Amino acid sequence: MNIVTRFGLISLSLAIFSLTTSAQGRFSGKLGYGVSPKGHPYDYSQFGTFLQEVANTCNGGVVYANANWRDNLQSSGIIPNVQKVVCSLQPSPYNYVDMITYAWATYPQLYLNVPTNPTNNWTNPDMKNLFLRMLINTADSLGPTYLFIGNEVSAYWVQDSLDYPNWVGFYHTAYDSIKAHSPATKVGTIFNYEHLTGNGVLTGWTTPHWSAFTLFDTSKIDILGLTVYPFFNYDSASKVPITYLNAIFSRMGNKPVAITETGWPADSFIGTWVSSPQQQVDYVNKIFSVINGKNVEVVNWLFLNYMMDNSNTAAVKIFKSVALRDSLGNDRPALATWLSYCSAATGIGSPSSPIAGYSLQQNYPNPFNPSTIIRFSLPQRSHVTLKVFDVLGREVTTLVDGKLQPGEHSVVFNAKDLPSGVYFYCLTTATLSQTKLMEVLK
Repeated sequence: MNIVTRFGLISLSLAIFSLTTSAQGRFSGKLGYGVSPKGHPYDYSQFGTFLQEVANTCNGGVVYANANWRDNLQSSGIIPNVQKVVCSLQPSPYNYVDMITYAWATYPQLYLNVPTNPTNNWTNPDMKNLFLRMLINTADSLGPTYLFIGNEVSAYWVQDSLDYPNWVGFYHTAYDSIKAHSPATKVGTIFNYEHLTGNGVLTGWTTPHWSAFTLFDTSKIDILGLTVYPFFNYDSASKVPITYLNAIFSRMGNKPVAITETGWPADSFIGTWVSSPQQQVDYVNKIFSVINGKNVEVVNWLFLNYMMDNSNTAAVKIFKSVALRDSLGNDRPALATWLSYCSAATGIGSPSSPIAGYSLQQNYPNPFNPSTIIRFSLPQRSHVTLKVFDVLGREVTTLVDGKLQPGEHSVVFNAKDLPSGVYFYCLTTATLSQTKLMEVLK
C-alpha cells in the first residue's frame, strides 16, 4: 500500500503454503510476497521466473492479484481489462492457489462513474452491474480460493460516510453472487489496520474508524483481509506490542484473517522514518510473535525484489525500502529470517503422513545469491548433521547438528560471505550419508 493512496499499477502478491515451528511457535498458514519480479512495475518479463522461484522455495503457493477494477475501463468500455490480466494468471505450471482482490480508486479522486452513467458513488447501477459482472466472471472462470472485494476500504468511510453504507450493501450482494457461482471461494474485504484502529501516529491517522467495520454483516465475511504496517505508528519494531492485532482478533472471533500486505523499511530516510536492515529483521520476528496462536491463514510481505519505480517521493522511497532485496538484487538480512518461517525451516516438522525413508533434496534456488533452502526428510527421530563443504573438501559451516523429529525439514543457507563457486552439502545420520552439489553465483 501507499501512505496516502494505492500505487497506480497492478499489484500482485504471492503467498506460500508453509508449516513452521519457530521460536514463537508453530505457524500453519501461508507466507508470501507482493509480486515483484526484477524490474517491476515497468518490466514483467521475468514474472514467470519470479513465480517459479517462490513456488519452488516453499513447495507451491498462492498468487495474490490486486488491481483497481477501474484500470483500463475508459478504453474497454465494458468489464475492465484488468480482469483479463488477473484471469490469465492460471496456476499451471507453477502449482499455486489463487487469491484475488478487486479494489477501486478513491484518492485523490473517486472513480465510480462509467461511460454510460456519470454518477460518481455507490448508487450508480451501471457501475455496480459492471463490477458485479467482473466478480461473477472471475468466480466462474477461476473459482479462486480467495476473493477480496475492496482494498483498505475504511479510507472511503472518511471520504464519504453517507455513501459508505451503499458500498457495504453492494458488498453483501456481491458476496451472495460469488458464493452462488463458486461456493468454495473464501470471500472478504480488506482494511488497513493502522487506519482502522487509529494506530498511525506518524501518518496522522489517530482516529479509529471501527464504524467502517461494524457496518458489515460478518456472516458474509469468510476471511478478513488486513494490510498491516506498524511503522506508521512506531519508530522501532521492538516497540510493537505482542497484542498489536488483538483488537481485530477479538472482533472476528474464530473467523480467519489474512495479512495481505506487511513489511518494514530497511533504510533510513530524512524525517520520521529511521530504520535499518536489523530493524527489518526484528520486525519479521515480531509479526510472527504477534500472530502466534491466532487464526491467521496468510501473511504476505509486500515486495521480494526492489520496486524500480521512477518516482522519488518519500512514500515511494519507503515502500521500495520494504523490499527484501535491494536495488542491486542482493538479499537483505531479513530475507533469510523470513524464509526461516517457511516449511519448518528450524528443522522440526510434523508430517500428515509417515515419511517412507531418508531423503535429501536439491537446494532451491540453484544457482543462488546469497540465500537458498535445503530440504530433507526423516522417517524417524534421528541425530542429524547437515554440513557445507567447498570443492577442496574443507568444511564451510554446520547447518544442523542434533536430534530431529520425523518429518520434512528445511534449512536456509546464506552464502553472503562466500565467493562464487561450487559447494557441497552433506546430510549424515547413523545409517545414511547423502551429498549434493550447489553453486553460489555472484
